[in-house]
Amino acid sequence: MASRLGALNAASWLLAYGALGPIGEHAGWTFYYTLGTDMGDPVIWTLSPHGRIHAFMAAVYLVIGVALFVVMAVAMLRQRSRLAWSALLFALVVGGSVEIIVNGPTGLLYQHTLPPNGVTGASLLFVYLFAWTAALLVSWRTVFATP
Repeated sequence: MASRLGALNAASWLLAYGALGPIGEHAGWTFYYTLGTDMGDPVIWTLSPHGRIHAFMAAVYLVIGVALFVVMAVAMLRQRSRLAWSALLFALVVGGSVEIIVNGPTGLLYQHTLPPNGVTGASLLFVYLFAWTAALLVSWRTVFATP
């Protein structure tokens, strides 16, 4: 598939696809909770209005930031930008590490299970780790090739 699409084009779209996980899971649930729905979880009612607005704005900025990150990486990876490749590596290493440490199967804050998971959509959370890793691997040779 990568050779037919071109390595950089394939990597760009893998990055965009991977961004759907953090947007849907983190921003989606934060928006859902801060808009007053609790799904039977009493924890949400312990958040003050002050805490809820901070969570809501975190979700807003996450969506904006990930959207800009995708636009930058897609546009720049197609131009063989080492900056875009390095930004993706940084986001994967830092964000992915924090994700696994605090939210993985043995997470410090929550024990989110790896796929398969009985909760609808739960397996989508970790998709970005695989998609971004694939994007880095697919684009490595083309981005770092000597001209």
